[in-house]
Amino acid sequence: MSVRLSPHGVELLRAVRDRHPELSEAEILEAALAESLEREQEPSLPRMRTREEIRAWLDELASLSDRIPPRPGETFSREMIHQGHA
Repeated sequence: MSVRLSPHGVELLRAVRDRHPELSEAEILEAALAESLEREQEPSLPRMRTREEIRAWLDELASLSDRIPPRPGETFSREMIHQGHA
């Protein structure tokens, strides 16, 4: 059987082949179709992160905190917060 693919379809097949060079042509096609169907069935909402992923993200943010320059002067005063909102 002969199939004509769009450039996007070719890229999908190449990506699967590059990740799984041990697969046959038929298996590569099946894997690409399965991945495409999985992506279509995923909800549009972002997936929930695990506690470990959230902790790793927070740790990464905290590791950058020593590079944040301190604010000059004092803490925020009431006047500073309400400035221009009389």
